[in-house]
Amino acid sequence: MKRFLSCLLVILLLASCAKQPIEYGEPLPEPSPSVETPSPSTEPSPEPPSPSPIQVEEYIGPLYHAFFHFLIAYPEIAYTSAYGKNLDRDCVTPSEFRRSLEEFYRNDFILMNLNDYLDVAEDGTVTRKPIMVPVGKKPLILSFDDINYYSGNHGHGVCDKVVLDKDGKLAMLTIAKDGSELITYDNDVIPILEAFCEEHPDFSPFGDKGLLSITGYDGILGYRTQSESPNRQSEIEAVKPVVEALLDAGWYFGSHSYSHFHMNNVSLARVKTDTEKWRDEVGSLVGDTSIYLFPYGERPGWDEDKYTYLIGAGFPLLMGVGFSRADDPPYVKHKDNYYFFMDRWFIDGVSLRNYHERLTPLLDAETVYCPEERNDQPRTAPVSTGAVYRNADSVYRDRYAVTVALGGDVMLAGTLGGLLKKHGSDAVISPELAEVFRNADIAMVNLESAVSTLGKPWPEKLYTFRAEPFVLDFLRDDLGVDVVSVANNHTVDYGYDAFLDTLERLDGHGIGYTGGGKNLTEAAKPYVVDAGGVSVAFLAAISFSRTYWSAQADSPGLLFAYDPALLLEAVEEARELYDYVIVYMHWGLEYENEPTSAQVSLARKLIDAGADAVIGSHSHCIQSFEMYNGKPIAYSLGNFLMRNYNDNTAVVLLHLLDGRVDMEIIPVGTEGGVYNDFAGTKQASRLREFWQSISPSAVIGEDWRLRGSGL
Repeated sequence: MKRFLSCLLVILLLASCAKQPIEYGEPLPEPSPSVETPSPSTEPSPEPPSPSPIQVEEYIGPLYHAFFHFLIAYPEIAYTSAYGKNLDRDCVTPSEFRRSLEEFYRNDFILMNLNDYLDVAEDGTVTRKPIMVPVGKKPLILSFDDINYYSGNHGHGVCDKVVLDKDGKLAMLTIAKDGSELITYDNDVIPILEAFCEEHPDFSPFGDKGLLSITGYDGILGYRTQSESPNRQSEIEAVKPVVEALLDAGWYFGSHSYSHFHMNNVSLARVKTDTEKWRDEVGSLVGDTSIYLFPYGERPGWDEDKYTYLIGAGFPLLMGVGFSRADDPPYVKHKDNYYFFMDRWFIDGVSLRNYHERLTPLLDAETVYCPEERNDQPRTAPVSTGAVYRNADSVYRDRYAVTVALGGDVMLAGTLGGLLKKHGSDAVISPELAEVFRNADIAMVNLESAVSTLGKPWPEKLYTFRAEPFVLDFLRDDLGVDVVSVANNHTVDYGYDAFLDTLERLDGHGIGYTGGGKNLTEAAKPYVVDAGGVSVAFLAAISFSRTYWSAQADSPGLLFAYDPALLLEAVEEARELYDYVIVYMHWGLEYENEPTSAQVSLARKLIDAGADAVIGSHSHCIQSFEMYNGKPIAYSLGNFLMRNYNDNTAVVLLHLLDGRVDMEIIPVGTEGGVYNDFAGTKQASRLREFWQSISPSAVIGEDWRLRGSGL
């Protein structure tokens, strides 16, 4: 039927120049012979009654394109883990998605296939076609990003894969903790939209549904079809009928790149191999497509080689992300029949809370937003126009920025541990400062002790630290720490049994670690966090102290960087695999504000090898800040949660966007050496003046952003 309607639509388009409503009807299926009739009747069959005709007209107006991610299928699970922050930011809930569809329907939108608006000839040229809609309706393109159901998301409150039920109906499958399989129809985009169109067939009068934007590095639609999968062939066979059912139901596919990289952060060669791999592993399963949806909504400049390559590789229909200005229509660029570019309006937790005024052409965010499914988070006042900024022809905003909060040394044995155990987190850190960490997409500190009940103090070591295991609950729940560095001069204070027990306890609390491990391979391995599709690799090392703690091929320990070759190699490898690389170093001289020449040399080598930022600790005080080749370096952040013998420390926020790293410094006052809070105005002014005086190759602005000095 869809093929019939497509052919009929071509005829209608040819007639559209008359600009008059055109009527057409849908033929009924051939009647089945009655089982009570022994033989066909020789009498002519009466003509079946004609259905009510649909009047269509050519649409002239702005063409809106909105996109969602997969849904927060189980909010009660999602918000129990740190990953819930990413889901809350990037996704909507099932209720919010259904309400969005109801709003689209109320506002007279109908679903449209992007391919019905654009014609791509064999030579690659792109021409627009007239848009025919039922009288009084407006076309809407819906796309859905990352419909891959990545294995790393399993158990975090999202569905696990798209399936066909026993009746061949599209549904979702989720595997519970006990291994049981749950089939659902009401908690993700595909079955919800299918049901809505069944209930409201006039929302999809031509049978169109949505554009599925997919990567390939972890398979598609929840099936592990990637080349590295041990069950690849069986997974391919399992996904084929699902793809066929989706295509038959009016869904279609576009490339979201194979590996979901930052377009501005990789080489042209990487773009080529990535695109070829998508065509080979994904396009071979979902069919040919001319649509490329830029990861993170970013793209290279119009004249760059990467852009030219993608168009020449058969992707002349290019999709970005961003709102237009309030007084502009949705942004579209059609260049000399060479390519077509369109921005997509994002509908997610951030836009529903903060950009709701901009969504009004599509929906009423107040009607859509469900605070009861989002830990009762209220909607906020609209953000200022300055929060959405124009990048060349397209409009972007910091919705795609990943924020990483980093603090210095944390040692919760002794006095701080006692205060924490007796009085709780408010005894050592202000709730407002702790919230900075919890609200960041990723939070990291240096864990400056063992956390165990095992072991004995290392012989002949003057200071040995071992914290009680309950402190990990504080780090995870009160601070929202995602990853720690264990590469320092105290994590092995109570021997290797306590050290390995610490690593196991970190694992058990869902806190990642880097800079140490059961052997050298593990110690040199990055800990990678996926923040809403942005991969951030963390590496850590120590460059002084007891080298007999150095991890070996077959024994536990830390990653040392006296000889930095292994660390530099790890940075180079991570640079090729992940979007961002952050290195955390334990180094330098205690109570010295100036970094040593060895620190400076190694920090710059790390940046040259591919690190996006270098953060340090150990000195018990702040050391200088630097911008080197556009990348920030904080040589030491001092003591974050550790008995302070000065009255200050700092937290830094790294804002990662479009391959860039912007460092924001937060001055912290330490009262009595045990309680951290934001520095007061006078203290902050004094700290900025002092920190600037020791940082000649950077400028610490009044907004506390770190910039290059030009030196």
